[in-house]
Amino acid sequence: MSFTDELRSELAEKMPGAQHCRLAELAGMMSYAGTLEMSADGGFLLTFSTERENIAKKCFTFLKKSFNMNIGADSIAGTGRRGKRFFVRVSGAREVLECTEEMGFQVRGKDFSGGRTPLAEFSLKFPEKPCCVRSFVRGAFLMGGTMNDPNKSYHYEITVPSAAVGEFLTQALAQFDCEPKLWERRGSSAVYLKDATQIADALTVMGATAARVRFEDIRVVRSMRGEVQRQVNCEVSNLAKTTRASGIQIEAIRKIEGTIGLSSLPEELREIARLRTEYPEASLQELGAHAVPPLGRSGVNHRLQKLLGIAEGLR
Repeated sequence: MSFTDELRSELAEKMPGAQHCRLAELAGMMSYAGTLEMSADGGFLLTFSTERENIAKKCFTFLKKSFNMNIGADSIAGTGRRGKRFFVRVSGAREVLECTEEMGFQVRGKDFSGGRTPLAEFSLKFPEKPCCVRSFVRGAFLMGGTMNDPNKSYHYEITVPSAAVGEFLTQALAQFDCEPKLWERRGSSAVYLKDATQIADALTVMGATAARVRFEDIRVVRSMRGEVQRQVNCEVSNLAKTTRASGIQIEAIRKIEGTIGLSSLPEELREIARLRTEYPEASLQELGAHAVPPLGRSGVNHRLQKLLGIAEGLR
């Protein structure tokens, strides 16, 4: 199961107790997969559809707890990529209008002669209470959200069914110290986060406690791996620099030895030339430890620079 599927499963199990929060989450879900049409008897039919059974059950439960009306549920095999598509339906005239308007959709006075109309096409009064804002974001993520496996990369995204929903989600996440971006391509839009800290905050906003704990565990491990890798890279880089410098120094020493001879050098230069030849991979500090008496890094470097200068003069 992917990280997104685990996250959706956790969110589908979360049941807010307050009705205003349930209505806000329903609004978030209905914005993506709710349709409204006029029925044959002159009433209305509100339909919610999804390929995920647990989300359909959540929608059914919220409607049952919030409204006293005729609610049906069924499924059709073979119409979705998961093998089934699940439907929740609310019928009636006054009941459907009351239900949709309490969720915030402005449907009265609209023309339904064109048949089934997605609720995303109606104006929506977005929730204002912080708890309801969280619930709306949770409902939107259930329907249009994805999240990369944090072991690979940090990316949290919610596709949006309309510009109004995209703007609201952007403002909603910004209320909780996130800085979401909005991308648009090929006629679709999405709100997304790439910063790990902000993604963790977004998980908290939606009430995904278990997912945040897993995310933080992975994040800590990745951070430790990254630090170890940086240290290794630094050591490798330093070793490469030492090797290159050592090669140049040894070449200079051989130049001196082959022309005027090392015996012509002062004792301190003969000693450092011998040490560099014996310990070609040693750092300046390590060479200094072999000297008698021991030398500091700057002292070793000073003597090696003198050798380089002599060799350059001989060339």
